[in-house]
Amino acid sequence: MTRQLKPEEVFTPRAAQVNDEMYVQRKALESALSKALKTNLHILIHGQSGTGKSWLYKQTLDSLGIPYTVANLANASRLGSITAELANVVQREGGARKSGYSETKSAEVSAVVAKGELAHTNEYVVGQKEPFEQVLAMLNQRSGGKQSVLVLDNLETVFESVFLRELANLITLCDDEQYSRYNVKLIIVGVPSEVKSYYYKTPATATVANRLDELPEVSRLTPSECDLLVERGFVEQLRYGVIDLPAFQQHVRWITGGIPQLVHEYCLEVAFLAEDSRTVELAIVVIAEKEWLKRSHYYSYSAVESHMNERETKAGRRNQTLFALGQCEAEEFKASDIEDILRREFPSSTTDTMLNTAQNLASLASGDRPIIKRSSKGDGFYFADPRYRHVIRAMLHKTEDERVERLPVESSHAG
Repeated sequence: MTRQLKPEEVFTPRAAQVNDEMYVQRKALESALSKALKTNLHILIHGQSGTGKSWLYKQTLDSLGIPYTVANLANASRLGSITAELANVVQREGGARKSGYSETKSAEVSAVVAKGELAHTNEYVVGQKEPFEQVLAMLNQRSGGKQSVLVLDNLETVFESVFLRELANLITLCDDEQYSRYNVKLIIVGVPSEVKSYYYKTPATATVANRLDELPEVSRLTPSECDLLVERGFVEQLRYGVIDLPAFQQHVRWITGGIPQLVHEYCLEVAFLAEDSRTVELAIVVIAEKEWLKRSHYYSYSAVESHMNERETKAGRRNQTLFALGQCEAEEFKASDIEDILRREFPSSTTDTMLNTAQNLASLASGDRPIIKRSSKGDGFYFADPRYRHVIRAMLHKTEDERVERLPVESSHAG
């Protein structure tokens, strides 16, 4: 008899390893990556946080049998250079290679009442390869001389000129005979999509842009992909009963926007609550909404809450504006777009009334925790964090008399 799986084994929102049973194929993106691997260009994969960039490249590389290793650029930011993180990769995966001549470094540490000296001694092989070449050689050996990949993940953590110059140097070195012989391709992964344009605008590194192939943005799941993820998790893997599966799937799509990480987070909360009854029903979904906001998105929840009307007003126009933002599907929007939603959702309280939508949006774009930001076009706005849209959808509800009420949530100090 097959062992009954636990919710946390099925819905894995932050798992580093691909959950094979829950991986939803994204054929167009996988095909684009597979084709890019056959060219002589290095690859850029970009998309908002939580859209499945890491699972995409891991699943594709594994299916093609291409060895790879990952350098976390968040460590590069912490340590001061990409090279420092590559040295970490070598020591972690290839073993330390220090022997030979001795080098001693010392530094005086001064304070108001204390003064001391720190020293450390390292042993080095004379003429040994520097960390980047060591990583390439390690991958080449692992692949038996066939193509392999060095993934530089979390590009957004080093999206500054000093790191981008270092990255440009590494990309350029890959064309040098000494480095190209290792047959290693770079895959650069992160949120920013302006990498190529940055290099084009920088004369000293303009040629680097011509060495990069930018894949289509990794974005939200399609409605059918999101529905498949929900059905596979609850029905096939957990073997739960779901009352009105299509309605539940539609609700998950709406709340999470089809962002894979949010889908996993939200469904995990539902699965925990339904574990005893093994049935997903409306009462459980309502409670799960509060748990999801409390556990995973309390910071965003409190940011939205801080912008709500401080006192009860007849219309509560700012609250209505926040609600309208949640209804908006566009990535970038104007005051006229939000006003159209306001008049559609709140017909009684907006008829023959000046709404001052632009002023309300300007207010929501101000303060220490703005919900939205102005776009470069001047008259447009976008969400300061894409998650705000989905938190608004979960926390704000419209009453029959056109007031907007907040789902009360207490902090769990978890996020």
